[in-house]
Amino acid sequence: MLPATAMCYIKMARIPAILSFILLSGPLPAQESPKPFLTYPGPVGDYLKRIQQGRQAHSFDASVRFGQWQEKARGALVELTGLRQMEKDLGGFTPKIRLGQAEKTNESFTRALCSIETEPGMVIPFYLLIPKDANPAQPLPLLLCPHGHDKLGLHSYAGAFKDETHRKTVLEKEGDIGAQASRRGFVVIAPATRGLAEEVLVPDPKGRHGNRPCRAQLIHCLLGGRTAIAERVWDIQRLLDWAEKHPLIDPKRIVMTGNSGGGVLTAYTAAIDTRIKVAIPSCSFTSVTSKEGFIFHCDCCLVPKLRNWGDWKELGGLVAPRHLLIVHGVSDELHHRPTVDKLGGQLKNIFKAAGTPNNTELEWGNSGHRFYPSLMWPFIEKALAKKK
Repeated sequence: MLPATAMCYIKMARIPAILSFILLSGPLPAQESPKPFLTYPGPVGDYLKRIQQGRQAHSFDASVRFGQWQEKARGALVELTGLRQMEKDLGGFTPKIRLGQAEKTNESFTRALCSIETEPGMVIPFYLLIPKDANPAQPLPLLLCPHGHDKLGLHSYAGAFKDETHRKTVLEKEGDIGAQASRRGFVVIAPATRGLAEEVLVPDPKGRHGNRPCRAQLIHCLLGGRTAIAERVWDIQRLLDWAEKHPLIDPKRIVMTGNSGGGVLTAYTAAIDTRIKVAIPSCSFTSVTSKEGFIFHCDCCLVPKLRNWGDWKELGGLVAPRHLLIVHGVSDELHHRPTVDKLGGQLKNIFKAAGTPNNTELEWGNSGHRFYPSLMWPFIEKALAKKK
C-alpha cells in the first residue's frame, strides 16, 4: 500500500490532465430552458402579456394569516364567478330530487338514473351507484365525478354504456371512474355537466357561437351576470346538499374528480366548497395562460377578470389544508409540462404555509388526456384513512 504522501501526489498529478480534458472538450452544456408552448408574433405576444397580467389582488401572500387570506380570496372568487348572484336570485328555490329505479346488474353495486332540478326548469340527470352491501350503520365515502366535453359523459363515468363501441372506447382509457369507485366501496354520484352533456346542452342556433353548445352556454351566462363555471358549481353544490344527508354517505369523506372540463369543475368546486375533502382534477389543473399568453382551457371555463383575482395557484391554495392531487399525462398536448410543474411547486409552498405540505401532490401518467386510476386510488385511500 502506498504511503499517504504518495497517494496525495498521484491525486494532484491528475488535476492538470482533468483540466486539459475540460478545456479541450469546450464549455459544459448549459441547462436547457423549457421550450415555449407556442409563439405569437412579437407585437401580439407583448400585448397579451401586458393585458393578461392583471392586478392579482388575491395572489397568495405568506405574510398574511392563512385563514384570513383564504376567507377574502374565496369570497371574492364566489363574487367573481357570478355564484353569489345565483345565490341571491335562487335563494327561494327548493331543488327537487327524483330517484330512479335501481337497475339490475352483475356488478357489486346498483345503478339508478336520477335527476335534480337545481333551478326552475333546469333538470340535471345523474347516476347514483350504491354498493349492494351498503349499511347505514357504516356510512360510505362519496365520489362525485362530473365529466368534461363528452356528450355521453355521465354514462361513461357510471359504466352505463350505450353500445359496445361506447364500452370499448371508455374502458380502453379506464374512463368508467364512477363504476371503479363503487366497486371499491364508494357511493357514487355521476352527474351530467351543464352545457356539456347531451341532456343539458344549450343549443347554438345558426352556429353563431361556432356550433359549440358549451360556448353558447357561456355567452348566455355572461349576459345574465353569471358564468358557466358558476352554473356547474351550483349544480354540484345542490347535489352535495342532498348527498350529505343521505344515510349511506359519510359527509366527512367526500371525494371529487373529473377529467378535462370535469377537472376544471372539480378545482373550482373544491376551492369554493369545503365539503369536498379530497379533490383530484385530472388533465386540467394548470395556470390560466402559458408564459406566452396562450389560454389553456376551453372558452366555457372562462371566468372574466380572473387574473385581477389571482391564478390557479390561488385556486389550489383554497383547497388547503384538505387534500389535492393534480394528475396530468406526459403526452397530453393540451397542456404544457413546465407550466404545470412550476404550478405544482408553488402549490407545495402554499400547502406548507397551511401546515400540510404532504396533502398536495403532482403526478404524471404515461399517456395523454385521460384518467390515471393507478395514480389516483392510492392518494384517495391514504387521504380518506385520515378522515375515519
